[in-house]
Amino acid sequence: METLFAYALLMSEGYDVWDQYSEKLDRLFLDDPQNDTYLYLEEVTDRKEAVLRILSEMDNISFDIESFGRELMRLLSDIYKESNLKDFADHMYSLFNKLPDEIRDIKPFYTLSSADDCILYNSEKHNRKLFESVLYYYE
Repeated sequence: METLFAYALLMSEGYDVWDQYSEKLDRLFLDDPQNDTYLYLEEVTDRKEAVLRILSEMDNISFDIESFGRELMRLLSDIYKESNLKDFADHMYSLFNKLPDEIRDIKPFYTLSSADDCILYNSEKHNRKLFESVLYYYE
């Protein structure tokens, strides 16, 4: 589920990762066809409904935070490489606010809440350093 959480967060921010999400969901379902959540999600074709369902699951179950963090940062690092820094920073603050409360204060997630502050002071170099410390935290 951790990977699906990461994809749902990205989709909630407007990133088009539906195809990658669908492929991952298919693999998860094939590995665990008795999983009711995977079965339900396999039948959902509406992106918004899928994202809302996954995010509600994220708030209601315990999960492996490190596994989630690794997957989220892996996906975000690809997006970061192709994004405008200000747009990326805006999305990261919004994404931070969608994280479950219990992981917001854990490293590296808490940095997402303030990494865009440097943009206000025209310090792109420092801003990039902060984001890269988050994105490559698990490496």
